[in-house]
Amino acid sequence: MEMKELLKSSKIYLHLVNLITTYPVMYHILLGIILILMLNNCSTTNPQGHIETNYPLIDTRLRIHKYKDNIQWKLLPLNKKKLTHYCQNHFQWEDIRPTYRKVNEEMKWVYRVSKNKKSY
Repeated sequence: MEMKELLKSSKIYLHLVNLITTYPVMYHILLGIILILMLNNCSTTNPQGHIETNYPLIDTRLRIHKYKDNIQWKLLPLNKKKLTHYCQNHFQWEDIRPTYRKVNEEMKWVYRVSKNKKSY
């Protein structure tokens, strides 16, 4: 009879210890996750007051590209026939080949844009 009472009391004791240790730990973990999610605000990569400038360029296929530098005002060296820049609109590196040709009875610079090998 003593053995049954001892087993019964030990099961109750173990159950109480399990309840006392498990719930506060889970409560604190849940509270920590909630605090982390609330305090972790999304922020922009752009510092406050900094105006991000990008220069649009329309290619021969009438697609709009946006670059950090103004491509239309860059002078190409004689040994280079193309420029490689990162397009902020398409999120890839692009080769820009300017050509001087006749458009609507006028000679103008037009730009052919293609995907660079860096983007593959």
